[in-house]
Amino acid sequence: MKEFLKTNKVTYNLMSFTGFKSMMLLSYLMEAPRSYEEIRQYFKDNEYIHETISIDTLRVYINSLERLGCTIIRGRKAEGSKYKLLVNPFALHITNDQIKSLVKIFKSITKTIDAEDLLAITRFFEKISRLITNEDLKSALANASPLKKVNQEILEILINACRRNDEITIDYHSPSSSVKKIDVLAEKLLVSGNKIYLCGISPQYKNTTARFLVSRIIEKPVIKLQKTIDAKLEPLIIGCEIYDKNYPLLENEKIISEDNDKLTIEITSDNKFLTTQRILSMGNICKVIYPQSFKDDIYSILKKMKEEYLAEKI
Repeated sequence: MKEFLKTNKVTYNLMSFTGFKSMMLLSYLMEAPRSYEEIRQYFKDNEYIHETISIDTLRVYINSLERLGCTIIRGRKAEGSKYKLLVNPFALHITNDQIKSLVKIFKSITKTIDAEDLLAITRFFEKISRLITNEDLKSALANASPLKKVNQEILEILINACRRNDEITIDYHSPSSSVKKIDVLAEKLLVSGNKIYLCGISPQYKNTTARFLVSRIIEKPVIKLQKTIDAKLEPLIIGCEIYDKNYPLLENEKIISEDNDKLTIEITSDNKFLTTQRILSMGNICKVIYPQSFKDDIYSILKKMKEEYLAEKI
């Protein structure tokens, strides 16, 4: 201890190296089965060890772990003669009720969390899943995350791009077309409906704020050195009649007038797509009254939806 306090360094004199190497081996085998050569290189690359080990020394560490309750076997030669950890007494054991609670909490958190924290907590649960033996829990936690189909490396780039308000080019696999390159002035990442979206201004979408499903971005975004997209947008102002006076309004929606059977509200938004979805989600309790261009757009969407349903009956 005196040596550590004096030098602030870990040395051979400060630890049981048999115990340390045994725990290093356990940690390595918890990730996946390993061959002797992989283990040998792992010890050689370790910042505190920097030495190779013989097969006899490896058996000493395995015996030490087996005395603690581990079961380690060596696989068949055809499979690479890899050492496999079958029983780990330090693994987490979680009941079915605890599984349900963990998944419920995870899903609840993802409704209000931002993208950066979502990535951190997803990685935290991934780390936990490596320590547990319950395959149902591993699957449940993986499926509960909005990031289950998202490339985390791409997401990290998008988080930084939104933080800096970078202009980027993405390779986007649109459901209605093949992969296309889209320029976006990155604004924010939105978690909605157990999915994560990139929101930003795009010239391919008439310089309005559009949103893109991150799981459909198939390559690392390219950050442009010079910005060419104008970030100044005229907000979209839409008037609506709401025929349910108890319907909860959003922050960007304000009451203009109130009658006995309806509210007249005004929506201020820079995202036509999200506003359209919002109005359609209200169903028959909402009627757009202005501007006429947006009213015509809603009418066209509803007409097309009706034609699609009628076509199914034929």
